[in-house]
Amino acid sequence: MAAGECFEPLEFVVTRELNEQYLYACEDYNPIYLDTHNPVAHPGVLLNMSNNTRSPSFLLPEGWSEIHAAETTEYLNPAPLYKRLRVTWEVIERYEKRGRPYHVLDIRVTDEDGVEILRRKMTNTFAAPKRP
Repeated sequence: MAAGECFEPLEFVVTRELNEQYLYACEDYNPIYLDTHNPVAHPGVLLNMSNNTRSPSFLLPEGWSEIHAAETTEYLNPAPLYKRLRVTWEVIERYEKRGRPYHVLDIRVTDEDGVEILRRKMTNTFAAPKRP
């Protein structure tokens, strides 16, 4: 993908059940995630759901693989459970290094009210299939 191109956005809702799966997997029982009145989504859910492989339009040619190379992440606001969240991915840079293609993604997670929840800058590279 070229700079300026975007993956198809993803919308999802973090339910109490989905959130609890992450809590138990991480053994993280902080009360902010289990509060009965205003629980928030565990960061692991947001990170998992905002990987570009979650985009409905993500596709690699057969035999190719994507390799996570670098990342910065900012948590800007808590994500309340049961609000619709939207993830967008935009390629903001593309370059080659040591014969490999790289791209840098600007990833945003916002809630249904337009509140920005999470911002990521992710750098990925790609490996071609090995030739016999």
